[in-house]
Amino acid sequence: MRLADVLTASRIVASPIIVWLLVSDERAAAYYLFAAAAITDLLDGYFARRSGKLASYGAAFDGVADFFLIFPTMFALGVMGEATWLFAASLAAITYIVVVLGLISRKKGKVTVPHLNTNLLAAVVYPTIMAHMIQWQYAELLLLFSFCTVVLPYYGTKYLLYLKSLYQ
Repeated sequence: MRLADVLTASRIVASPIIVWLLVSDERAAAYYLFAAAAITDLLDGYFARRSGKLASYGAAFDGVADFFLIFPTMFALGVMGEATWLFAASLAAITYIVVVLGLISRKKGKVTVPHLNTNLLAAVVYPTIMAHMIQWQYAELLLLFSFCTVVLPYYGTKYLLYLKSLYQ
């Protein structure tokens, strides 16, 4: 197993611990463990590229680990009343867009969907989750600002150009 794989797997292992810490009202510990897990998301890609070994499962494994880290944590915060509809809706919208584009691609005879730049997405989602963990009153504004200034323009342009290429 490569170091990058160990770092990726650590996010999957950390997720239930983070949720348990949140539910147990150990917010500081959950915050720091989530921050450490977020750092492994940066490091695993670095070490994967540096190793020079191509692993076909690497990107998929990284995406699964991101899912395991983000969604249970977001769900726990939502159940606790910390994450509002805007937070959940923004992540659901991104997921919905990818599924719809996948279906359109298959109908048009293509099986690929533009790759999500998960580093960009993580740069928006991770700080917002962490802001909710410490109950920062402006967490939703942080998400709204970053979503409108970074995520929506980037992904909107990328996917509109992709759809345009499908119909030409």
